[in-house]
Amino acid sequence: METEKNEKIENIISKTLDIPSHSKIVFKVINLLKNEYVSIDEIESFMSHDKGFTARFLRIANSPFYGLTRKVKTLKDSLLLIGLNTAKSLILATSSRYLFKNFGPFEQKLYEHSLAVGLCSSLLSNYTKTIKPEEALASGILHDIGKIFINNAISESYQKIYEKIHETEKSIIQLEEEILEINHCEVGAFIAERWNYPEEIKITIQDHHGQSYPHQKENSCINICNIVRIADKISWNLGIGFKRPQKMNINLQDIGIDNKNLEEIEDLFISQYEMQKKFLLE
Repeated sequence: METEKNEKIENIISKTLDIPSHSKIVFKVINLLKNEYVSIDEIESFMSHDKGFTARFLRIANSPFYGLTRKVKTLKDSLLLIGLNTAKSLILATSSRYLFKNFGPFEQKLYEHSLAVGLCSSLLSNYTKTIKPEEALASGILHDIGKIFINNAISESYQKIYEKIHETEKSIIQLEEEILEINHCEVGAFIAERWNYPEEIKITIQDHHGQSYPHQKENSCINICNIVRIADKISWNLGIGFKRPQKMNINLQDIGIDNKNLEEIEDLFISQYEMQKKFLLE
């Protein structure tokens, strides 16, 4: 059964091998960042080969999220100001836009939702103080990477599956498994493993719909997964990326926050999302 499922996932990935060159640069940079002695000049050299990716990276670096005291105009300036660790998260967040084969209205909705979960995750991390906001942003933006690949492979069919969310009380996971016999978490986890994403991001992609993580021992992985799961529910609740809001049961106590803060968090998140999405969506 597992072999059959892996074959289905491999088939989906095989239909999306012509991902733009931006992604190749991303993976090379991520591999470079694994070397603790890598220099900013080396990172800049790789990234500067793709002008489109560089422009997007700088636009996000200049967004209110990073709160830089002055506008950065070059890759080197941005890397010096935000640091290599933060740059790694920003590179991952930047890359997700380039994974879409096409970018019509449905893809825009998928992307809006991922951005919303990223921004909401970073906001929640400021409340919990358990993970860094930039790590939460990257994990949130990438949590649904499996949906991008499923949509790339079977766009028309996948959009119909999404429509059923509004017609039934079933979750997207249930619908995917009933119709495709796989789900986006499994596809995303397969990709994250193959592309050697950081462990926290791999686990978030795989388990963000779960309630417990018995196979996980690292608190950092559990914390980030819980935060993204709550951020995902908040974004569904507010209808970001969907035709209309989807009622979700949200328990902030799962991440150590009093539930009475939910309305305050939602209001703050909406204002931040509206302010920052123009930097991230284009």
